Amino acid sequence: MNKKEVTIERIVEKQEEGLYFPVKFQVPAHVEEMEIAYEYERYSTEENDREETVKKEKNIIDLAVCGTGNHYVGSSGSNRNKIHLSSYGSSQGFAALEIVPGEWQIILGAYKVEEKGCKVVYRITFYQKERKIYRGDTHIHTIGSDGNCNLEEIAGQAKKAGLDYVFITDHNNYSHNDHLPAVKGLTMIPGAEWTHYKGHAGMLGVNRPFDSPFCVNTEAEMKEKLCQAGTRGAKIVLNHPFCQNCGWKWGIERTQYDMIEIWNGSTFPEANRKCLEWWDGQLREGRKIPVIGGSDYHRTEYGRMIASPCTCVYAESRTGSDILKAMTQGNSFLVYHPDGPTADCESGGYFFGDTVPEGTEIKLHFRKLRANDRILLITDRNTEELAVGDGVSELRCSRAVRNVKYLRAEIWREPVPGEQMPALLTNPFYADGAFSAGRM
Repeated sequence: MNKKEVTIERIVEKQEEGLYFPVKFQVPAHVEEMEIAYEYERYSTEENDREETVKKEKNIIDLAVCGTGNHYVGSSGSNRNKIHLSSYGSSQGFAALEIVPGEWQIILGAYKVEEKGCKVVYRITFYQKERKIYRGDTHIHTIGSDGNCNLEEIAGQAKKAGLDYVFITDHNNYSHNDHLPAVKGLTMIPGAEWTHYKGHAGMLGVNRPFDSPFCVNTEAEMKEKLCQAGTRGAKIVLNHPFCQNCGWKWGIERTQYDMIEIWNGSTFPEANRKCLEWWDGQLREGRKIPVIGGSDYHRTEYGRMIASPCTCVYAESRTGSDILKAMTQGNSFLVYHPDGPTADCESGGYFFGDTVPEGTEIKLHFRKLRANDRILLITDRNTEELAVGDGVSELRCSRAVRNVKYLRAEIWREPVPGEQMPALLTNPFYADGAFSAGRM
């Protein structure tokens, strides 16, 4: 991770003892994590009557931090000389928060200062965001609804699976969002699954997507409920819309949403295939619809597990806002398992989900392939199949987005003889001018 460092010195005079002072500094853009360390001469040494060397406190400097807009972040007194801040876990005594650019300040507390004064040196380290693949699950249930795992158990399973993020989406319940644990290396992002007899919708990214009871009886009330969640910043996902038992019966074309869950791990494969066919038809008609996949995990059963499927996003960081931003832009591919095949873009800074100029050369790099995998390169005009031979684990190819509306890829695999199953699915590259913009 790239980093930048800033050093600030402050001389505290004896007459300033007992006062507090702001030490202002600028936080640059695109910072994922921040560390603040400080040092000063706290102790002097002297010999006592028994000729023993003892330490004596001569300076005591306290630390507190405020973010932009004088927003209080936390305090550690003088007990620690280093703290860490980020949106997915800060040092004890400090709020977890996104590191937004602008003017921040350290609150210097001059509790005790020796006669000659005290020099305090602050070293602030900014860890820059880095766009890369983050793997996660967008659809998980806990004991808060009809799952059998608590939040800590979900976190443990996610870490074991090598995930970077998870969304907790209990049915008609968001109380868990106030208690998401801080887990090193894993971002737990708030969510809820609005659940109705006529369909389920994920509401991702906010703690309280709605206030009034979840239940509605009319299409107008449904739209009002989804609108309220969207106004509060939630991203709306129509989950397993073609499921026979709990598909979206309100009419997809009459609903405002941000994404479609095209691949659901608890739904019959036929329902997922119907959704895939519907989506491709929408793309051919010029509609830009980002898609994601979620396990819909409730409990460990044969054939069901966390992150099956797994949504792999190209995000600037694993903060919740960056993960959601990448998802809603379609900067992602879906894979049947976190350790499944991967699809990398090497196309001049363009990623899946991006709109590219006519004629742009798209360079794709597929990894973790197996013999007999079928790679499909799909446009609105045709489908090209690339066969994977024995001993081939990687494949590179290049295709131009020319005279087509979009270009996307799929990988199909035969886990058992005679049964083809999806192993990977990408969001498309969109041809400039071929698609309508805006929220569906």
